[in-house]
Amino acid sequence: MLTLNPKPSGEDSDGKLKPPTQPEKFCAALVHLSGVLWVPLLPVPGLALIVPFLALQFARVHSEYVEQHAVQAVNFQLLMGCLFVVAMLLGSVLHTALLIWWVALVSSMLGLWEGAKALNGWQSKYPLTLKLFK
Repeated sequence: MLTLNPKPSGEDSDGKLKPPTQPEKFCAALVHLSGVLWVPLLPVPGLALIVPFLALQFARVHSEYVEQHAVQAVNFQLLMGCLFVVAMLLGSVLHTALLIWWVALVSSMLGLWEGAKALNGWQSKYPLTLKLFK
């Protein structure tokens, strides 16, 4: 598994997550809402990959709650990125944009759902992800 910014080793933890604060809930929700950036009308689909990855790197040190949500979002957005590239290639061969819109719709719907779960303080679990980060 990839870990670019490891947790500090001197922290004591009993293995249980602390109740998240409002800023942690907000940051976790923003990480999931980056999935909306796959919509082709927005000119920044690359940010859908960059935002969760940056949040993951900074959250490893500061918040276990945001880290858990960022790991899930990064893994899911990597899958959506792969599907987006496949949809673009197939779309250019088949002369249709429906596949790109399907990826954008799925990413947006699941991102909104997981963002709502993050705002309520629940744990995140996407139905399908590439498990590259842990």
